[in-house]
Amino acid sequence: MIEWLEKIDQELLLFINGLHTPFLDEIMWAISGKLIWFPLYIFLFILVFRKTPKKQAIWFVVFGLAAVGLADFTATFGFKEMIGRYRPSHHLVLGDMLRYYEFKPGEFYKGGIHGFVSGHATNSFTIAVMFSLRLRKHYKHLAMFLIFWAFLVSYSRMYLGVHYPTDIIGGAILGTTISFIMYWIYMKVAKVKPLE
Repeated sequence: MIEWLEKIDQELLLFINGLHTPFLDEIMWAISGKLIWFPLYIFLFILVFRKTPKKQAIWFVVFGLAAVGLADFTATFGFKEMIGRYRPSHHLVLGDMLRYYEFKPGEFYKGGIHGFVSGHATNSFTIAVMFSLRLRKHYKHLAMFLIFWAFLVSYSRMYLGVHYPTDIIGGAILGTTISFIMYWIYMKVAKVKPLE
């Protein structure tokens, strides 16, 4: 069973990584970046402050940042370092079958050594779910956009050849779980009513 899942994992990754074009390479590299999304985060926080009482909004900032910090720490030290699963880009056989982004002449991006779970997937799903829970009453289609955004960021990691699909799925589950827990605590501390 494990061997079958591993085979599916590798074949799906090879398929996604193989859908490359020079144009898509640049797009996926940009999507996978971290700094490019800061304007989106600022915009989302502005929406929170526009639709939320000030005290609750401040608490949301505190718990939102705490959720992302916890997600990043858990993905890196609770999973990657403890489990120690090599990224596909560091796999002895599979690594040579993948294409990588050339960020400098002769230098290719392959990520760190360990990959389970994906930090990008964990963090993006944490952000998407936290803001979706806070803003779902005011912006009905925002949750769909944010989940699509989190999926797109996660997809870029497979496209770049640095994460297996199971790394992404694990990160999405972890990020979503952390978001629900932190949002529940936020509701208790900030005295937010359900669907408020």
